[in-house]
Amino acid sequence: MSATMSECDARAWLRSLQRFGMRPGLERISKLLELLGQPHRGLAFFHVAGTNGKGSVCAFLTALLGEQGRVGTFVSPAFDGYRGRFSVAGERIDEPTFIRLAERVREAALGMVEAGLESPTEFEALTAMALLYFQEQRPDFVVWETGLGGRYDSTNVVMPAVCAITNVGWDHVEILGPTLAHIAYDKAGIIKPGIPVITGADDTAYSVIAEVARAQRAPLFRLGSHFAAVRESEGLLPQRMTYRGLVGDVHGLHIPLFGAHQCLNAAIAIAMVEAAAQRGVCRRPEAEEIRRGVAKCVWPGRFEVRRQRGRWVVLDGAHNPDGARAFAAALREFGRARGIEQWTMVLGILSDKDVIPMLDAVLPLASRVGVAAPDTPRAINPRALANLIRVRAPGLHVTVHQTVADAVAWATEHDAPTAVWGSLYTVEEARQAMDHNG
Repeated sequence: MSATMSECDARAWLRSLQRFGMRPGLERISKLLELLGQPHRGLAFFHVAGTNGKGSVCAFLTALLGEQGRVGTFVSPAFDGYRGRFSVAGERIDEPTFIRLAERVREAALGMVEAGLESPTEFEALTAMALLYFQEQRPDFVVWETGLGGRYDSTNVVMPAVCAITNVGWDHVEILGPTLAHIAYDKAGIIKPGIPVITGADDTAYSVIAEVARAQRAPLFRLGSHFAAVRESEGLLPQRMTYRGLVGDVHGLHIPLFGAHQCLNAAIAIAMVEAAAQRGVCRRPEAEEIRRGVAKCVWPGRFEVRRQRGRWVVLDGAHNPDGARAFAAALREFGRARGIEQWTMVLGILSDKDVIPMLDAVLPLASRVGVAAPDTPRAINPRALANLIRVRAPGLHVTVHQTVADAVAWATEHDAPTAVWGSLYTVEEARQAMDHNG
């Protein structure tokens, strides 16, 4: 790759790796990092896995740890493209650095292929680029989100300071396994010997996580037992909550992300910082520092509330059954406090999702639905999705649109509150359309 490559060239190369699909396993990323000089050594990782909420936990962690030092954050996906996945101290990676790191990783990847090894996948290449970036930037802490699962996810090459498994639900069963126990076992693969683990999992999933933690002699802290979130308000934005923690309680926290589930995510993030402080990785945060940190949390596309032409618009990346149920509960609560019973909905879902329970959770709140496919080959055909909606909710007005932007334009024709959901890809395209049209 030439030194004059553009960001478009780098993006095109990364996209070309999508042809290798999602291939769990640590062999390729381990070899890639070996060729790159093991850039992950010596960094303080806060490793986060889970079916839902891990992105929000990462956002809370980034805000909390930012009160103590410089924070590097690697999340997936991001709304502003590849570069949005890499940030340090709140600033995403700049274009020249992104291109330079893409060149380095591509050269190493070509070396692997020439040696008769498998090419890294897109996510593995991004993981390596992130580690090179953090090696150069030397942040005090790295917030590190898994891509898929845990045990065989490329992010699992690091030794974390603390880890979390937010929860375990039904998603990616074709890769992670057919039961919640299988999925929990895969996510529990991020647990390392002696490293504290925080979890909001329950029932069978918790039992599996606890068994792995015992085998690894890793201290385990469970939401609802060792720490808790107590909501002090309903329907308000920001929310108010009390955190009952590992070492003390903090009252009067203002949570800028909406929904009961976001209070739980905030508590998991705070507990991670407390557990890391007990190991000397960071200092124990004071109550006021925790208040300041969580109040600064920003995480677009997770019950993101906007006012568009005088009406409410909510965007949420709910993309699996548990996420859809949490979204429906938050939408009901938000609407109840504002006299809203039904919503115009814009919906686009990916084909590998468990669609029917998602629809059953949210469609009772819909007055009409505009269906579109986000710009990804993984999207469900919108006509097929529309037909499925008509079966699940007979009598509901359903229209099919060429693009998500078209569906958003259709929604704005109705003087009614709007909810956009089904995939982060759908939400991203809706956000872009709304920003473009004001």
